[in-house]
Amino acid sequence: MCSEVQRTIDELLDGTVVNEWGVAANPGWDLAPDLPFAISLIGRHSTEGLKDIEELHMSQAFYDDFSRLFLGLDNAAAKVMDFIRDRGHVAEQIGNVMESPDDAPDIDWTNAGIFCHKTAATQSGLGWIGKTALFVSARFGAAVRLTTVFTDMPLATGTPITESRCGACRLCVDACPTGSGKDVLWRAGVKRQEVYDVVPCEKKSWDHPEWAGTCGVCQSVCPHTEAALRREPFSPAV
Repeated sequence: MCSEVQRTIDELLDGTVVNEWGVAANPGWDLAPDLPFAISLIGRHSTEGLKDIEELHMSQAFYDDFSRLFLGLDNAAAKVMDFIRDRGHVAEQIGNVMESPDDAPDIDWTNAGIFCHKTAATQSGLGWIGKTALFVSARFGAAVRLTTVFTDMPLATGTPITESRCGACRLCVDACPTGSGKDVLWRAGVKRQEVYDVVPCEKKSWDHPEWAGTCGVCQSVCPHTEAALRREPFSPAV
C-alpha cells in the first residue's frame, strides 16, 4: 500500500511548487497533532529569486519568490490532504504562520508556539540544520521553504538525519547582517538558541515591513545552495 500511495502523491505534487518530499514518524513531538506520520513538503527558491540578494539588504525578487512558495506549499498540502481524506484517513496541515511586529508587538521571537517544520524535514531524511538555524536540503541547499502534513495514513518513512553536515564552513555565519549565528554544529534535539540568536535576526528582517520579514542572505550564500543552482538551475513555470 505504501508504495502505491507514495506514487500517487508523487503524481499529485507534479506541477506544484514542491520539489521534494519525505515522511517521518511522529514520536509525539511538541506542538504536533496526535497523528503518527508527518509528510514534509519542500519547495526551492528560484535562481531569479536569489540573484539580487546583497548583504544587509533584502530583495523584492526574493520576497516575490517567498510569497510564491508559501501560497504554493499551502495549495500542494491541500491536494495531499484531499487525497488522504478521500481514502478515509485523517490529515492536518501545520501552516506557515508569520506574525509582524505590528500584528503582534509583544511576540516572543524565541518561542514561535507552532510546530517546527524543520523537525519533520530532518527526521524525513531530507536534510539537516545549518549554522544560522536554516534547514539545509541535501539536494537543494538552504534556499527552500517547508510545510508539513500530519496523517494517520500508513507511509514508508525516511532515515532521519541527526547531525549537521556543515563541517567547518561558516559562510552563513559570516554573511549574517546581525551576527546571529554561533558557529555551532547542529545535532537532533539541540535547542535553537544554542545554535542561533533569533531575536536580532527577526528585528533586522522587519526593517522592511513591505517584504514581510524576509531576508535570505544566509540562504543565498550557502555553498549547498550555490551547488544546487549550478547543478539544477531553476525557474518556476509561469
